[in-house]
Amino acid sequence: MKKVSSLLKRCCIVFLITVLAFSGLAFAAPSAQADTVKTVTIASGTIYATPMYIRDSGKPGPVVMIVGGVHGNEPAGYTAAAQVKNWDIKKGKLIVLPKANKKAVERRTRTYNGDLNRDFPQGKNQSADTALARSIWSAVKKYDVDWLMDMHEGYGYCKRTKSVGQSLIYYPNSTTQTMAKAIVNNLNKGISTSYKKFSLFKYPVKGSLARAAGQYLGVHAFIFETCDDPALSTRVKYQTKAANTLLSRLGMR
Repeated sequence: MKKVSSLLKRCCIVFLITVLAFSGLAFAAPSAQADTVKTVTIASGTIYATPMYIRDSGKPGPVVMIVGGVHGNEPAGYTAAAQVKNWDIKKGKLIVLPKANKKAVERRTRTYNGDLNRDFPQGKNQSADTALARSIWSAVKKYDVDWLMDMHEGYGYCKRTKSVGQSLIYYPNSTTQTMAKAIVNNLNKGISTSYKKFSLFKYPVKGSLARAAGQYLGVHAFIFETCDDPALSTRVKYQTKAANTLLSRLGMR
């Protein structure tokens, strides 16, 4: 009888240890948390109303904003941005505004009621010029954006023409410059023709979202310009590769 009792005690002890061990593992293992995506409307209640997508990883990290469609006749930017808004991220927030100037995109024209790429503040205490620009500018400030990529296209290769096609134009500080060089170098590894390689320039044009965000808000901001000469699929590939390089180097992809 004593042997049975002793055996029973040992079995109970083993069982309890096993249960506690598995309970500990279950408690220690963090549950997987999927990204959450919220859609907000920029310039709500106006003819310029356009959706903006906010993907939140639920984990601390940078806030990156990617904008396409500032000019409606530059399809690579808004096509690429529409893909980027569906990307999963490991940390931080990814904010994507695919069709910033929706009316221009609908008409496939560069502008609509003025050039959105000149409507942002050109002085520290100035406001944006239009309802659409003010709404975008307010979003950059509201979500405390750390990095901003504005997707554009130029009419020619910058190494052959006066266009800025095939370039990255950044508002200079050392951190932004390091990232800009990494993006351009990564892209150029896959381009064999020298004049088709991407170039690096400083200072986005005054009145642009990237210039205002970099100069007045301290955002790491740049305009990314593909040339409109290659097939649209190639241009979109360049845009998404640049965006992926940015997010990957920030540990978000």
